[in-house]
Amino acid sequence: MAGKYSGNALMHALRFGGAALLALAFVSCSGVPSSPEAAAKKMLRAYGGEKNVKRLQSFAAKGFIKDLSSENVAKSYAFDIYLNGNLYKHKVMAAPYGKLTDVIVLYFDGTTSHEWLKSKGVHEIPPMELGLLKYRFPACIQWVQAGGVKGEMLPVKKEDTVVRIRYADGSETATIAMDRKSWLLSGVEVVNVADTAAVFTESYDHYTDIAGVPFPQEFKATFKGAPYYEYVLSVIDLDADMPDTLFRVTNEDTIGLASPAAAEPPAAPKR
Repeated sequence: MAGKYSGNALMHALRFGGAALLALAFVSCSGVPSSPEAAAKKMLRAYGGEKNVKRLQSFAAKGFIKDLSSENVAKSYAFDIYLNGNLYKHKVMAAPYGKLTDVIVLYFDGTTSHEWLKSKGVHEIPPMELGLLKYRFPACIQWVQAGGVKGEMLPVKKEDTVVRIRYADGSETATIAMDRKSWLLSGVEVVNVADTAAVFTESYDHYTDIAGVPFPQEFKATFKGAPYYEYVLSVIDLDADMPDTLFRVTNEDTIGLASPAAAEPPAAPKR
């Protein structure tokens, strides 16, 4: 018997095989790893390895946060942010004509969130996005390397600009997106399993080189589909000295106000 295929049947088989080889070649040449672990390692290398990613876990930065409630006129406020592991603090400052008129201070001690307002002083608030720090830049870059949670590679189409991995982690499902060219973190999406409408997203753009480490300057977030915040960082310091006592309301935070905050009495933040 000469063979199983002949004539048109053989031509069809050859064409099908050629198409399959082309598809396989695209997958291998696209540089998309086949496993979540390999993709996470590729992201780690994009930041320069473990040493650089560790440096990202502590920084102080200054910039401006957009007033999303202002629809007709673009407005923004001075914005300072501090991060040291799971300790977090930011300040929003209104200073029209160079005179400080209002300050909002928000800080997270790894367990609870507090806010200082000129009219109310210090009060506890829901953790919101601060309770999700491990899923956000920069902590999630380390978190996905540590293991302990199972990741799932989401399908990648030829026209996609990002590669996504979805992780199930108890009451949350976190999806990280990596830029397909640079393999830097492009964004995250966190969904509460019990309330699927409670979706938090944060995107990272306009990366710059800070002492040899890629760092995003633009942060945009949404919550339940609505814009949540947007800020741009113009000054970033990866080597700032930040004692635990910084992560509370200090007199220095509000010294320019007519009635500055007194030294904040609660215990030192917990790590």
